[in-house]
Amino acid sequence: MHVINHVDRHLVASFAPQIMADLALSRSEFALIAGLGFSIVYAANALGAGLLADRIGRVRVLTAGAGTWSLFTAACGLATGFWSLLAMRPFVAAGEATLVPTATNILLSRTPERVRATAMGLFFMGIPLGVGGSYLVAATLGPAIGWRYCFFLMGAIGIIGTLAVSRVRDERPDRTTTTDHPSSTDRLTGWWAAMCANARLRNASIAIILFHAHMATGAFTQLWLVADKGFASDRAASLYGTFFILLGVAGSAGSGLITDWLHQRWRIDRARALTMLMLALAPLLIAYRLGSGGSPLMIAGMAASVIYFTAAYGPCFSIIEKELPAELKATATGINMLLINILMIGGLALLIGLASDALAARGIAHSWTWPLLGGDIISMLGVAALLSCPRSATDCSR
Repeated sequence: MHVINHVDRHLVASFAPQIMADLALSRSEFALIAGLGFSIVYAANALGAGLLADRIGRVRVLTAGAGTWSLFTAACGLATGFWSLLAMRPFVAAGEATLVPTATNILLSRTPERVRATAMGLFFMGIPLGVGGSYLVAATLGPAIGWRYCFFLMGAIGIIGTLAVSRVRDERPDRTTTTDHPSSTDRLTGWWAAMCANARLRNASIAIILFHAHMATGAFTQLWLVADKGFASDRAASLYGTFFILLGVAGSAGSGLITDWLHQRWRIDRARALTMLMLALAPLLIAYRLGSGGSPLMIAGMAASVIYFTAAYGPCFSIIEKELPAELKATATGINMLLINILMIGGLALLIGLASDALAARGIAHSWTWPLLGGDIISMLGVAALLSCPRSATDCSR
């Protein structure tokens, strides 16, 4: 379901040139559809899904959300202009927001602590497989059936997935007592108290939010590769999609496996291990933006970008989960998704679109490159948060 989730979410970005041409969208209008018009609803519903899942059951919330996002993904194929497409995206967002707060906690409740970063890395392989898959759909199916029928097809696949996920067995909250099930206000208060008291929890949460600034640039990758780097649309989608699947899986699963192994074998803190990886990748992100189109340096930077895009999930979410009591885990995930989507995937993406429009209006060359590079630099601040992340008390005692 995570793969389907991200294919559906990123179809707008992977078909960006075709959708902008067919619906006569400006850059800022596209940024609103791909970014804030989606993410502000996603953010609010991620928090609501986390709170609701802790009360009525994770599978129930996930099933309702999966059905909603699948139906409205198909409906996006009927859009006739800016307003009709913008109207569909919040419903896709509302449904998709239920996945991470529910699915991660279903998985973590069944996973031993020693391999939780690995488990989260495997789950978050859904991002590179889904994002890369959306670009490959655009490169292969798009020329054959058009972008609208690709939306219809993915909506149908999502409905099949919804029927499957509805049969997952999971513990339901015991509604016969109230002491075990604090109110939503109590959960939010408890989360805030935990954040104030626990520097490791706080810094890991800040880091995962800041790393998503690089994800905010992803909505414009296809447009940037075509406009600023001179790629043909089909080649750009095929190349980036293939990179995302192969290297994104390596980044997501590999970072979880490696940080778990280093933690178990050498007692190297997961935050420190991830810091070293991200510091090594950061210079290549700059090369990615500034290298000439198709050059070896630019291609190496694209590879680094995909790994950077996906490597933080397993280690960061395993750190955050370990520092929280059971009754706050889904709630905390929902809050993190809210902040990620409002501040980065929504707000920053809109600023990138506006800045690119302004630069293009002034005739400045590479009008996508400079705003996207700014987003990359913001994401690198996540490394500073990890650097100041203290080790856990249990690790230090060893």
